Amino acid sequence: MPKNYKLVLVQPSTHEGVQSLFTFHKKKGLGAKPPLGIMTLATYLISRGFAGVSCLDAQLDQLSPEETVAQLAALKPDLVGITVWTDFWYPCFKTIKLLKQRLPGCKVVLGGPHCAIYPFESLENSGADFLVAGDGEDTLLGLAEALDAGAPVGDFPGLWRNEEGKIQAPSEPLAVIKDLGRIPPPDRRLLPYERYGSVLNPRDFETTMVTSRGCPFKCVFCKIYSQNVCIRPAEQVIEEFREIAALGIKDIQVYDDTFTWSKKRVMEICRGILDLGLEVRWAVRDRVNKADREMYHLMKRAGCYRIHFGVESGSRPILAATGKAITLEEAERAVALAKDAGFDTLAYYMFGFLDETYKDALATIAFSLKLDTDYAVYAVLIPYPGTKIYEKALERGLFSHDFWREFVKNPVPDFQVRLLEQNLDRATLLKLNNLAMRRFYFRPGRIAKELWELRSFTELGRKTAMVWNMVTDLLKR
Repeated sequence: MPKNYKLVLVQPSTHEGVQSLFTFHKKKGLGAKPPLGIMTLATYLISRGFAGVSCLDAQLDQLSPEETVAQLAALKPDLVGITVWTDFWYPCFKTIKLLKQRLPGCKVVLGGPHCAIYPFESLENSGADFLVAGDGEDTLLGLAEALDAGAPVGDFPGLWRNEEGKIQAPSEPLAVIKDLGRIPPPDRRLLPYERYGSVLNPRDFETTMVTSRGCPFKCVFCKIYSQNVCIRPAEQVIEEFREIAALGIKDIQVYDDTFTWSKKRVMEICRGILDLGLEVRWAVRDRVNKADREMYHLMKRAGCYRIHFGVESGSRPILAATGKAITLEEAERAVALAKDAGFDTLAYYMFGFLDETYKDALATIAFSLKLDTDYAVYAVLIPYPGTKIYEKALERGLFSHDFWREFVKNPVPDFQVRLLEQNLDRATLLKLNNLAMRRFYFRPGRIAKELWELRSFTELGRKTAMVWNMVTDLLKR
């Protein structure tokens, strides 16, 4: 039977969030991505009888916490769920405080990647009522059913409870869903799907998709709570492609950490897209040591047009220390195979690893120019909480204390991240990042190529905004 309990799931804005230094995070005409997390949760709850579920994407219009709470107050929900990343912990924190003042009877539950790192501190200091660490679908359903029935909230996997100021930890620290096939694809009509797009998308709007969760690798700069890879069945992924195409969305960004865990599944998905005659364009993320000629050519026929690779460093010793378990030769081979299949290519690089020297950083720039992908994203490594590199930095005394824990306890607006200033100080790291962008993007041939390949005024506007942000960042630094 339909349940009357009213829930609103919120993607908070980055308003006054952590200053991450990433040019591509700035929402100045660069586009926005649909929040798959809250849409998936909402779709699952609706499928289980909770008709009064809605989504609010405060990031889409960069709503302030005050504006977010004003919209929530108008909806008068019984329960508000908020997705939390460490980057926007402050706006989450402020939103909760304001919401509790405006709607004191409303319950608040936190979820998202941040929650598995500092669950106790996040719950204790925010004033939220509940927190879910891990996959939220089943645990949020159990919580909503208990609250709807007016029953005591029991012990669910990953569910932390704040009962009158006393924090109760779950017996199972993480909620993990292994059978993703029973989780329905997100209903993109829950949000204005036609408003989402990006600077790299030549069309007016796009969407995102996730076909797997988890990653078996242990990169030192990444925090993933599950090392087990759970993948959705090929037939379900094909159906989601069909549903997206039926909405008139032609561009899909597949956000799996690695799309090609199973070559057999990839081939099934591609054949399904071709058999249905779906006119969709899609991009994926892949590991350089998973590149396969046969698979890539079928992906291209099925509409895949761009592959993103995490290369990270052009220095052999630094790359070996990242934990990615890849080589420079594998990166060269993967990019060559992708180009041969006709894909656009994008590679990610970082500066600021432990023990990295200026010579190592220059090797990264040189290698990125050698690979000559269509796009390159450079960043200064941020030692995020829960990562091995942050733990090692604390052990080596590069930071005097766990500053991220302190930030969670006492969040402040526009928090400036601390970098790993070991061999290279902050100013040098920023200069290296700027040098890499100048050498890659401001080559005459590169500029001519971008102008020649422009396909719409929308793309022109977004790429102009990206270039303007790059230039202003270079001048500021």
